[in-house]
Amino acid sequence: MIEVTKDGRTKRTGKDYTEFRLALYKLQSARCFQCGRWTFLLHPIEWDDSFHVDHADGRGIGGSKRDDTFRACHGLCGKCHRIKHHQQMPETSKKDLEKKP
Repeated sequence: MIEVTKDGRTKRTGKDYTEFRLALYKLQSARCFQCGRWTFLLHPIEWDDSFHVDHADGRGIGGSKRDDTFRACHGLCGKCHRIKHHQQMPETSKKDLEKKP
């Protein structure tokens, strides 16, 4: 479903969001917008090379700022997306996170 909000933002859900994600992936030639790493749609989300849709202005709590458009979103690899959201240090990778003390 595609919903256009009163303030002009586009919210996509279900099949429409999946199609948007695939189109963004193809538009960026499967590369991370930030670092240029090859990304993969079907890799587990926690992998560094998985494809993530990044909302440039954030989504806001409950999606209050969400805008699912090509001008408002970029595709990032999992690593860059986690770094942007302060969930991983730049030098840390999934491999490092899995090491046991």
